[in-house]
Amino acid sequence: MMRFLLLVILSMAAVVSAQDDVTTPPGQVPLDDVWCTVCHFEQGDKFALSVHYQRGMLLCTDCHGGDPFEPETEKAKAAETGFIGKAARADIVAVCSQCHTGPAEFFALGPHTDATDPDNPTCVTCHQNHLVVDATLTLMDTTCAVCHGDDKAIGQRVQRIQRSLRDAEQSLHSVRARFDSLQQFDAALGRSAGVLMGAAAVLRQVDARTHALDEELIDTAIADFEVEVEAVDKLLNASEQSRRRRHWAVAGVWLFVVANVTLMWVKRRQM
Repeated sequence: MMRFLLLVILSMAAVVSAQDDVTTPPGQVPLDDVWCTVCHFEQGDKFALSVHYQRGMLLCTDCHGGDPFEPETEKAKAAETGFIGKAARADIVAVCSQCHTGPAEFFALGPHTDATDPDNPTCVTCHQNHLVVDATLTLMDTTCAVCHGDDKAIGQRVQRIQRSLRDAEQSLHSVRARFDSLQQFDAALGRSAGVLMGAAAVLRQVDARTHALDEELIDTAIADFEVEVEAVDKLLNASEQSRRRRHWAVAGVWLFVVANVTLMWVKRRQM
């Protein structure tokens, strides 16, 4: 018993020490209060740095079941807690799809969907399990190359997908910057912010489709995104034209005033 208590104390000290530099996100549970990290402190250290924890999305129980606040192991892993432990390879996609329904749907359409094939990746192969980081396009450079480093055709496909998505992201960034700039002069644009949000939502759907690694699917989604961006562009062009007309109207009024003042001044000089 004394050895067990000593182990618990030492483990807790290790967790606290390792996580001293990790800031608990607003609304998230401090990992010091999660009993899973007493034994699984290495996983806890990684999880503390993950987007899942830092954005206040998940705790251990969301993927593994169990009761993370119960100090007694048998109670924490009791059947009524829904404890599943480490998910089987064939169940990983199902676990992740509880939140990531879009990526899971398109992953099922791609070349890696057969979980019984040990050479196929699962979600955690590319995204990791505890230290999950932002799913940026650069992630494809490292993950795809692990298995397909010598396959030029795969490498070229990955580059085309990356290029298409980067161009789309740049397009959204540009139109958003233009929208924000014009909104300072045209408050009415705020009522059209939903159109810009719609374009961003369509682009997020494109991200999900990358899991199918199907260029045709991605190109179709990007075409839909471009339609949304074009709609935003039309709004911004109309706003700029309206602003120019107002400027010309104001300039016309001032020209009229100046002309009349000048005429009155000339008449007075002639009297």
